[in-house]
Amino acid sequence: MAFDGSADGREALAQAQGLALSCGATVHLLAIVDRTESMPVGEAMSFVVSDAQRLAVQAVIDEGVRRLHHAGCSTMGAMKYGRPSEQIVLAARDMNADLIVIGHRDQGTLARWLNGSVGETILHKPPCSVLVAVKPENRADNVSPLERLKTKETQKTS
Repeated sequence: MAFDGSADGREALAQAQGLALSCGATVHLLAIVDRTESMPVGEAMSFVVSDAQRLAVQAVIDEGVRRLHHAGCSTMGAMKYGRPSEQIVLAARDMNADLIVIGHRDQGTLARWLNGSVGETILHKPPCSVLVAVKPENRADNVSPLERLKTKETQKTS
């Protein structure tokens, strides 16, 4: 499962959790540091990932692993570097995955054209089935960040 910690990613995490629990599957969380968004260095234009960026991505992985372990899922987390769509497909191929789970970020046509779509790119040559997790419109956001949950609990007691 590709996980970036966003609201869309947390929805995908919740759906992957439900599937994993129902069939006893192991969830492999994958967070990708996109080198195109990293800092260019020198004339060779190699890219350097800052320690802060690496720590932030590791925190996202750790959050996802904690949530899945707490729910009773067998989980592993990994960080990869490169283009997200390529790294997701390579990782799924390498581990002989049965399913790729990704979130869906609603973008307009222009934004999708400029930024591309990870999900759409994965669908061109997937090594297995792909679940694009979308939150139903009539359901409340039940996958809030931990910090937000603590804030709501604090407000109730005030």
